[in-house]
Amino acid sequence: MTKEIRGFALTVVLLLPCAARAEVNIDPDCRMTNRPPGRCGWCAVETLARHHRIKSLFGLVDDHASTANPEDLTAVLDKVKVRYTLQQRGTQDRDLLRKACVEGLGAVVGFRPLQEGGGGHIVTIVDFTSDTVKVIDPNDQDRRVRTMPTERFLYWWDGFTLILQPERATKK
Repeated sequence: MTKEIRGFALTVVLLLPCAARAEVNIDPDCRMTNRPPGRCGWCAVETLARHHRIKSLFGLVDDHASTANPEDLTAVLDKVKVRYTLQQRGTQDRDLLRKACVEGLGAVVGFRPLQEGGGGHIVTIVDFTSDTVKVIDPNDQDRRVRTMPTERFLYWWDGFTLILQPERATKK
């Protein structure tokens, strides 16, 4: 019996660090909240930029009083020479999200519009597993991390994914 308990305890100790590393722990002070007219894309990128301390991207939300599509976001990243990985809408590489979370990078992702002809939404992913996805939604004024079933996330995800590469970023 004692051997079994020690074996279980060892398993827990060895697996717990792996589970803890999967979620990107973004300080609440780094989490940007949405403002009119719908700056969710800028908020999601600046949230990751603040987490990774990419100072050239601080102020995106203040400087861009507009909505943003993937082209707008990547144009700014290109301009300030911040490296990133991009997945276009329509492709859904789940491994890309898992890897971004395990590596502590997180990801900016797009959601389909709620209704035909409406605008989509952009959030920050901080954890992606086979069962759950954890997101920071710029529309949440409390700036909490929300958990949703992976199946529901995959239904709404339009495939757009943007991952900042801070280790190669030009920091000002």
